[in-house]
Order: sequence, then structure tokens, then C-alpha cells
Amino acid sequence: MAGFNFKTSYIVYAKPEQVFEALTDTGIIAAWGGGLAVVSSVPGEPFEMFDGWVRGEVSAYNPGKELGFTWKPEEWNKNTPASNVHMRFTKHAAGTEIFLDHTNFPDEEEAAKHGNGWIDYIFDPINDYFTGGMAESEEDITE
Repeated sequence: MAGFNFKTSYIVYAKPEQVFEALTDTGIIAAWGGGLAVVSSVPGEPFEMFDGWVRGEVSAYNPGKELGFTWKPEEWNKNTPASNVHMRFTKHAAGTEIFLDHTNFPDEEEAAKHGNGWIDYIFDPINDYFTGGMAESEEDITE
């Protein structure tokens, strides 16, 4: 039975619009994530990250405010329903606070693995992108 969830918040040292772009612009995703991605701006259209390791459909696309999509890694059983990701972006003194709700995991182990994965493979690399000199206009990051 599905229903395992993961929630967290994370501070990224950039403006909400920049963080949103880092999660939706395929060129920027390749810079911090090292793989190909597809993120449509139209709900119901495709979402893919990490060279197609995870696939789904966009469910919410509101630049600088919220992003949502279904999420199904390639190793999950074909009969396992996709999980759901919803992110809200709010201004924070240090840049942006992301509130992440990742719901409907098939089991507790997947929820725990993905919780670590969000930090290790997405949020930390995005912060490195902005603070490590990969972003084109660093002077505009938190102004």
C-alpha cells in the first residue's frame, strides 16, 4: 500500500526565480546535475531528470513560486504508481527557502532513500551551482 511521505525545507543561496530556473532550465540542470533533463512548463507534459532515470508529468508550474511533478524512477516496478513532488519557493534572508513535499512512495525505504537523495543530488548541487561560480551572474544571486 502506498502512502509513505517525505517533507523537508532547504535554504538555497539565490532568489526564488533563480532557484526555480535551476530546477526547470535544462542547461542549468545539466550544469549542476550532470545529466539531461526535460521539464515542460505545461501541466500534464513530460518531466525527466538524470538522463531519464526519473520520469513523470508536470503538475504545477508557477515560476518563482511553486513546481510540481510526478516522479517514478526507472527501477520501480511498472505497476508501482508514481510518487508526487510539490515544491514551494519563498524568499528568505539568505535567498530562498524551498518547502518540499514528496508523497506516495511505495514503502518507507524508498521515502528514506529519496529524502537523502534530495539533499545529496539536488539541493546541495544547486547551492554549489550558485555559490561555487557556475552561475553566470553571481552578483545578482541574493540582492
